[in-house]
Amino acid sequence: MTRRHPRAIALVIACGLTLASPARIHPHALSGESDSAAGVREFTVDDAWGRDTVEFRTTAPLEDIVGTTNQVTGKLKADPKNLAGASTTARFEVDLTGIRTGIDLRDGHVAKALGADKTPTAVLTLDRIKSASPAVLEPGVPADLSGEGTFQLKGASHKVDVKARVTYVPKGTPASQLRPGNLLKVVADFDVKLADYGVERKGAVLPLQVGETAHVTATLLASDATPEENKPYRDSAVKYLGKARK
Repeated sequence: MTRRHPRAIALVIACGLTLASPARIHPHALSGESDSAAGVREFTVDDAWGRDTVEFRTTAPLEDIVGTTNQVTGKLKADPKNLAGASTTARFEVDLTGIRTGIDLRDGHVAKALGADKTPTAVLTLDRIKSASPAVLEPGVPADLSGEGTFQLKGASHKVDVKARVTYVPKGTPASQLRPGNLLKVVADFDVKLADYGVERKGAVLPLQVGETAHVTATLLASDATPEENKPYRDSAVKYLGKARK
């Protein structure tokens, strides 16, 4: 796992989950399936409560700017017995119009600089895994991944190096009281060079406020729950929040 910046644009969850002991759960006990039936699994990022977070930070001589959003969705596929295999793929989308920096006026400037008016969605696609340690995903045991992805912003696409830590949390643990389905906690980090995407830092003042690179951290909790399993969870968001995040 790469060193994370003390405070990091937006694709990392500190979810207070109590993980079951790996010694009491078979390494391939994914939904009770046998080893031969496990295969590639798909997990979805789309939390009705909006707990998933993408954060970015730029560091400049006079100012650090931190932007966060909970408007992120995506899919992640992997064979838990072969994390470094070609079947491990992911795609995450972030709504740039939802980024908040702590100052309302600055929020508008950031959205404009990121091209949210014309291209409101930033996309990270995982293209390949370079390494995985361990290579087999076991319940409650974090796995560190190193991969190459493509980041799309403001109509431009460039390769980025991605580091991630994933932890599998199966059904039947205390986490099931919080979220339905088997869960996959994902903490991912990558850097974005703003000039590569046409994000300008012109003038005498902007370079003092906005750094050249945005350090991005995504904290996500993906689930393989069915729509039927998800319904009570989404209904609870409507009950307590007035709506479920779409």
